[in-house]
Amino acid sequence: MKFSALTILLLILLQCGTSIPFDEERYLKRPTGISVTALPGRIMQLSYTVQNQEQTFDGYNILISRTEIGDSEVFSMEPLILNGSVPTILHSKDDYNINLVRTATLPRLTNTLPFEVGTTYFFRIQAHSRKGVRSEGSNQVSAVGIP
Repeated sequence: MKFSALTILLLILLQCGTSIPFDEERYLKRPTGISVTALPGRIMQLSYTVQNQEQTFDGYNILISRTEIGDSEVFSMEPLILNGSVPTILHSKDDYNINLVRTATLPRLTNTLPFEVGTTYFFRIQAHSRKGVRSEGSNQVSAVGIP
């Protein structure tokens, strides 16, 4: 039986999967479209959607600063740790849903981030993998602490 070059090429392409094996995944998609709202009691509420579907994706790091967070600072900043875990917010690729807005309520964290009244805080998130890979940072958003 004789196959044309086009048939052979199609057979090869059909055998190629779109999933990157766990041990080869080195890149995570940059999250976008976050927002933050200052709430009474010096609380901040971060809104986001789960946009990552990578095999090793395990959640989002929340980055917070009193100064703007540039692209160069995203990888050097320590993420916020809430429940003793990194990433800050745990998810998996199965949580992917760009139509479901999720929120993370960030309480006033004494001695860490006091969310002082009248102070502007800048926020970004980044995807995190079980292998320690971190994505580029999301868009930057800010809010001013309120009483």
